[in-house]
Amino acid sequence: MSQSVDLARAQQRFARRQRLVRWRSWLPWAIGGGLVVLAGLIVWLFYFSSAFAVSGVRISGADTVPVATIEQTAAAPIGTPLANVDLRAIADRVRTIPAVADAQVTRAWPRKIVIVVTERVPVVVVTDGSRFELVDATGTSYRTVPDRPAGLPEAKITGVRRDVTVHSVVTVSAALPESLRTRVGSITATSPDSITLNLSSGVKVVWGSSDDSARKAGILSVLMKRDAKVYDVSAPDLPVTKGEKR
Repeated sequence: MSQSVDLARAQQRFARRQRLVRWRSWLPWAIGGGLVVLAGLIVWLFYFSSAFAVSGVRISGADTVPVATIEQTAAAPIGTPLANVDLRAIADRVRTIPAVADAQVTRAWPRKIVIVVTERVPVVVVTDGSRFELVDATGTSYRTVPDRPAGLPEAKITGVRRDVTVHSVVTVSAALPESLRTRVGSITATSPDSITLNLSSGVKVVWGSSDDSARKAGILSVLMKRDAKVYDVSAPDLPVTKGEKR
């Protein structure tokens, strides 16, 4: 009787060990299957369901450019799962707005797109006598306004190489110290090599080309310690003043 009981117990222990072995052999497969299901659920949730679909756009950095213009140009795909949105394409579209220098687009979970724009900053206003074009530090003309904006040098540009001349004028304007830039009433240029600054006081500065503009600006600051009607720094090695007061 005792032997049969021991045998039965041994058989039970053996059966439990066998079940445990089978369970341990299937456990990795069960965990792997569960992870696959979970991954599939996550993919479906973020890429195919409407749970995280785009519901709107947040825009910052816009000052002169209307927010409505940015929204229309961005053409954010409302209703599309946020994970599927092509952020680079949206940024490229926003950058086509003339007054926008750059645009950065990011996702704001769970359902928003954020657009941060950097607007162009005018450094000079170019005119042909009938209209005024705002030009930024890259030489890009991005907006035409009916009246001359205050606080910007006015550039009167003539000649056939207009774009190159505009870039040269911008280079010169950027090289001027703030104390001098605010005194510039207008800039005249018939070519990239023939730039003249006309100060509000009636004094003229013959600049020549935009080459060595930083050096010319330094030389001019020294020359202007003398009272004169014309300062010529077009040849910085041989600067000239004319009409000096005695």
